[in-house]
Amino acid sequence: MTESAYTVSVAKAEDKRAAILAAAQTCFWRNGIRRTAIEDVAREAEVAKGTVYLYFASKEELFASLASELCGAALVGVREALASREPLTRRLAAALDAKIGYFHRLLAGSPHAAELVDSKAVVAERSFEALERDFHAALDRALAEARVGGDARARAELLDLILAAAYGTARQAELRGESSPEVYRARLQLHLDRLLGTGARARAAKPRAARARSRAAR
Repeated sequence: MTESAYTVSVAKAEDKRAAILAAAQTCFWRNGIRRTAIEDVAREAEVAKGTVYLYFASKEELFASLASELCGAALVGVREALASREPLTRRLAAALDAKIGYFHRLLAGSPHAAELVDSKAVVAERSFEALERDFHAALDRALAEARVGGDARARAELLDLILAAAYGTARQAELRGESSPEVYRARLQLHLDRLLGTGARARAAKPRAARARSRAAR
């Protein structure tokens, strides 16, 4: 096989795998994991059942691979948002939306969201744990580089508040039936402006207080 023929073969295999994963997502979101069979995925992807097994050994492996793809895409979005030249609160809002808002909207579109969440904790545990770890590290690094939040412990506390605001805002959007990422980011940015603005004033107040004590001691 020539190099060009090999390249075409690999590309076709990757396209086939992507098509199977897309079909699996449709089936899992529509029917839930327990009620989805490999035959359903094959029918949705318009391939033979045996073709699915060429790429994935089981339904569980298929779901784990799908979760890995979704987590990878979310992390790329987070890193791209934080690498932009926008002001810090806009970058943070976009990064939070790339992970938290994205998954909330994704699961909100399925009547089997609870089952999908339960399953990801077992079948796709590694992918989601890695995403959480890298997501938190990326946010912490952005705060540290912007010199916001103080030392590591103070930044961790600030990050907890930021994440609480992000999850709460996503939940409110879900309850309202809103699916616009722009609306989510705008509301989240209001929270971030207040959180980071308060933190900045507090940091600025410390040097002033120290100077005042110094003058009083003279």
